[in-house]
Amino acid sequence: MTRINVIHAAVIGLAATFVLLAFDRAGELHRDKYVHVPPAPKVAAAPPAVDPDKGKPPPHNDTVEDLPEGKNRELTFYTCTACHGVALIKAQGLTRDLWDSTIDLMLEKHRMPPIKAEERAEIVDYLAESFPPRRKGRGSDNPFLK
Repeated sequence: MTRINVIHAAVIGLAATFVLLAFDRAGELHRDKYVHVPPAPKVAAAPPAVDPDKGKPPPHNDTVEDLPEGKNRELTFYTCTACHGVALIKAQGLTRDLWDSTIDLMLEKHRMPPIKAEERAEIVDYLAESFPPRRKGRGSDNPFLK
């Protein structure tokens, strides 16, 4: 009878040890923690590397043809896709005033590089013409208000 209790105790002890080691995600129960590893020698910081892609649009597969045809399509494409893809533009449907204020928001909050007033007007014209609001005025789609 005592022999069975000793075997049970040994099996329970081993099982508990394996469970503890299996769930030891922090690695605090591993032996490697107690082995002395000398610190790595300090190396002077290298000067920051020059980014060859600075000023170029982020890598994406968008092309000018992804935008609808229209006057100033190329100007709009290269100005806008320097920071985001065409999908973000296509997802919007705004009035001319809202497109213009969106550019203000990007200039102020997202550090968009400033653009010339003439180019800004051409971009806003293209966006307002190509991506107008999708919904008509309030209540126009509600059959109960007719």
